[in-house]
Amino acid sequence: VLSPPPCCQIPVCNKCLEGNIGCVTFGKCGIRSLEKHRGSIMLFAAFLSAAAIILQTIPVVAVSEDREPRKFAAWITADTTVNGTKGELWFALSGVVLNQFGETRSLDWNSNTCDEIIDKDACEDCRDASESSYSTAILSLITAVPQFLTDLQRSTPEGDLNCQKFFGIVTGIIGFSTTIAAILSYTQDCRDNLPDRFLNTDEEIDYELGPALICLIIATFLKIIDLIVHVIMPVPIRGNLKNSNASEEVQVNEVKIKLGK
Repeated sequence: VLSPPPCCQIPVCNKCLEGNIGCVTFGKCGIRSLEKHRGSIMLFAAFLSAAAIILQTIPVVAVSEDREPRKFAAWITADTTVNGTKGELWFALSGVVLNQFGETRSLDWNSNTCDEIIDKDACEDCRDASESSYSTAILSLITAVPQFLTDLQRSTPEGDLNCQKFFGIVTGIIGFSTTIAAILSYTQDCRDNLPDRFLNTDEEIDYELGPALICLIIATFLKIIDLIVHVIMPVPIRGNLKNSNASEEVQVNEVKIKLGK
């Protein structure tokens, strides 16, 4: 069992964050019959959170300026054919890679030669979208870590607290929102502004979701499941104490016991 959060070590903070009527009422919400399966359910949620962390790490790799990471963690991929020769494109956060006529070129969005692969306006749009998507992807990854720890904290009755449930839901909502924001930012501001035809030819370009976006989409669904688990799993009855002087004393004593004091 993980140690209770620092806020519960201070009586005043414990009263405000853990023992207030709102938190106590909020902690009671859920399906009480699920408590007998608490360990299995919350550890499953922790597994989903861990998987989401791994999946969210891959898109961040796309910020690398090296060719192979850009291809491995591309947010958008594309195929085209020019004069009977197949061409492939990988769009990452830091630039674009083109494999055409047996030659592979990797260019930054800020490069003066970016418009040799796609038009100048698209380069600028994707550059701006990449900066925005990278920030939100990082924030989403950061919030996934405390969400994973909260899943572990709530896996036993002794470790579950009202504030932990609230914290798990809040971080889940933030993580879900930022992941969706990263996906929408890149698809709307970069993908939707990419040309339909390759350079000055009549050859169409077929765009598809890249590994990074696929990972983010899967991570989004995992976050939703984790969020639902926190909502339906109630805090144990003994953790739902009323906001009175007597119950406050019991709460402080319980926290001291957990801390081994």
